[in-house]
Amino acid sequence: MGGSICDLTAAELGRELAAKRLSAVELARACLARTEALNPRVNAICTLNPQMLAEAEASDQRRRSGATRGPLDGVPFVAKDNLDTRGLRTTFGSQLMADYIPAEDAVCVERLRTAGAVLLGKANTPEFAHDIRTDNLLFGATRNPVDLRRTAGGSSGGTAAAVAAGMVPIGLGTDLGGSIRIPAAMCGLTGLRPTPGRVPVYPTEFGWDLMVEHVHGPITRGAEDLGLMLAAMAGPDERDPSSLPAPSADYAAAGRAGPSMAGKRVAWCADFGRMLPLDPEVGALCQSAALGLEKLGCAVEEACFDASDLTAIVAGTRGLGMVGRYAHRVEAARGKMTAHLLGQVDDALRLDLKTVTEAERLRTRYWQGVRAMFEHFDYIATPAIGAPAFLLDEPLPTMVGTRPVAKFYDVYRYSYAFSVVGLPVVAVPCGFTREGLPVGLQIAARRLNDEAALAIAAAFLAAHPDFLIRPSTLL
Repeated sequence: MGGSICDLTAAELGRELAAKRLSAVELARACLARTEALNPRVNAICTLNPQMLAEAEASDQRRRSGATRGPLDGVPFVAKDNLDTRGLRTTFGSQLMADYIPAEDAVCVERLRTAGAVLLGKANTPEFAHDIRTDNLLFGATRNPVDLRRTAGGSSGGTAAAVAAGMVPIGLGTDLGGSIRIPAAMCGLTGLRPTPGRVPVYPTEFGWDLMVEHVHGPITRGAEDLGLMLAAMAGPDERDPSSLPAPSADYAAAGRAGPSMAGKRVAWCADFGRMLPLDPEVGALCQSAALGLEKLGCAVEEACFDASDLTAIVAGTRGLGMVGRYAHRVEAARGKMTAHLLGQVDDALRLDLKTVTEAERLRTRYWQGVRAMFEHFDYIATPAIGAPAFLLDEPLPTMVGTRPVAKFYDVYRYSYAFSVVGLPVVAVPCGFTREGLPVGLQIAARRLNDEAALAIAAAFLAAHPDFLIRPSTLL
């Protein structure tokens, strides 16, 4: 794929396709060629879709007959390998699922295909999507296209790496505690964790509990593409009893050119009162970006809610999900699972019912603090993760900046802070460290207000286009 083409967003490619300056088949061939050239080094894609060219040809046929399905018709995408794809191997990054061939698509995949998007293949994930590194026993580690020595993040690291490398313009990820926002931040991309239920989750074993399930959402190279993807995927589905009613907002418009930010009130929360580890460079870049929102007309103030119960809340809510989804697998096939996942399940199994129910009580109290803060602010901004991408071939860092950390995974509590209360959150790139590593800012909007998250991302990136990764400059 030529440099200028691989840098184009889905929205830009859609306009090229609509103007017939490019065909879907030509675009698909270009994506496949770039994947063939780069994937051996990046290891983002674990399974290619053998029907990609046929799907692209069908898109061209629709365009010739005047039956185009919309702005994503003919645009390639990848799906994280924990999202079911009809007739295409879906492993969840686990030896236990190495030969699983789904009979149907996940709703998010189904809806993108209905919109005419063309599936390139499956993107690598850590086992059952539970790590901030993307590595597993089936396919190995995914590397960051910005610096191949480093992780692309997780758990949607394969998706982020594919988008950053220009193999595709857009991709699907999942996010429980930050698995869209963390790799987006580490790879210099945009990522959206929608309101739980906004994009129906199906198939699922836990349709009634939003905290046990991962939220499905987009990873892209710009806010406009976030809006296009959410517009295609949002809306109720009876197969998911927790899915939300049809939205009244125009997500595509919000991502393209949202309303003015003049007068919007933004709380900047650096590290939750020194509760979480924060690399000084990351903190400085995020603070500069947050305060820079004043140039867009926002009123920015340093403020935060009480997050002192967050660790206990995460332990209980996450632990419940780990037991529900994986305890039976551990009992049946412990020898085939990664030590990292086994450790998480074993920790969860040691929780008692009192601890889990107490976590829910604390979560309700925590929500009241967040809710009260949104009475005074329209947005809350924090680092997306407390450190830049770390080296893959070394142990996890024991220092974040000058601060020792007993558990490096504490750096992803930033993203969990909003997951536990189900807020829509967008991650945007906000600069680079002295080593050239991307840094991401996350911005949470009010409950159910996904369009507001898209709007501030669009406004921010319009003012800072150089923060976005250009694939042609990498590798």
